[in-house]
Amino acid sequence: MQLPGKKLQELMLPAYAPCIHFGTCREAKFVPDSGHVPRGFLGATGALEDVELVMVFSRPGSPKHDERYQHTNDSEQFLKQSSGFAYDCFNSCRSPFHINARWFINQLYPGMSFDEQLRHVWLTNARLCSVLTKVRPSQDSTCTNQFLRKQISLLPNAIVMAFGDVAESYLKPLNIDYIKAYSLSPPAANYKPAKPSWTAALTEIQNRRRSKQGENSNEVSNK
Repeated sequence: MQLPGKKLQELMLPAYAPCIHFGTCREAKFVPDSGHVPRGFLGATGALEDVELVMVFSRPGSPKHDERYQHTNDSEQFLKQSSGFAYDCFNSCRSPFHINARWFINQLYPGMSFDEQLRHVWLTNARLCSVLTKVRPSQDSTCTNQFLRKQISLLPNAIVMAFGDVAESYLKPLNIDYIKAYSLSPPAANYKPAKPSWTAALTEIQNRRRSKQGENSNEVSNK
């Protein structure tokens, strides 16, 4: 497993200091022994310019039964641990959410290995921490302003996807262009309109990619 590019690493490391916003973010907690650390992001393993898609999910769910992180004062070690766990979950298609995410990525990059695909996608949560109870996302934009906005700004060629209403509610105040589709997680992922929304999003992504390729070709021909 490769870590994201250096600039993204530098951006995410303060979340493990621990994040200075613990205590002000409502109900976010940092308990590594119980699996509660900022997590769920993965990809952008090549040049930042190679990332074509940012997949934004809402926030991490409850930690898996075997999800534990060794407590350390080294933020880089936390980053490696959490990235490694996320990689293993996506790589093994551990849950319906991971299965659906892999399906979506495979439609865009057929024939590539998962490691090759990760050069072109950045998977992230709008809010990096899981919480004790459900929180209205519109009431706390601390994490999106501190991390999500900056992640997207580092990826100038990427199309942004919001999966689900909660992810969209985090993205919308940032005034960032994005494509919306149903959540990849059950129960929403099991609703009848879910897969058609993913298919429509894939079509829109492909159209935007072709349009951009056409613009780049015109720029080259005009030189």
